[in-house]
Amino acid sequence: MEGIIGTETAEREIWHEQRRRVGLLTEREWQVFLLLGAGYSNRSISTRLKVTEGTVKAHVAQILGKLRVESRLQAGLVSLTHQFFNKSPMVAGHEVR
Repeated sequence: MEGIIGTETAEREIWHEQRRRVGLLTEREWQVFLLLGAGYSNRSISTRLKVTEGTVKAHVAQILGKLRVESRLQAGLVSLTHQFFNKSPMVAGHEVR
């Protein structure tokens, strides 16, 4: 029983730390983050947000660093998890704040 409780506590701590890191994203990084979670490519994100693909790559690099993840897949999973647990309202791939 102690092992289960310890695991739940550790998972809860990881979740709280991840939520804190998500809060470090700028508004534009947040938009890119949500689209990563929806599976968009850099090219699709650039078209949707009307920025260059290079700008999207720069935002993705910043997101990976702030979230301390190694890939856009990991960032996308964080995005999906964050949206699921926070019930983020989405309109056309963007959160309504």
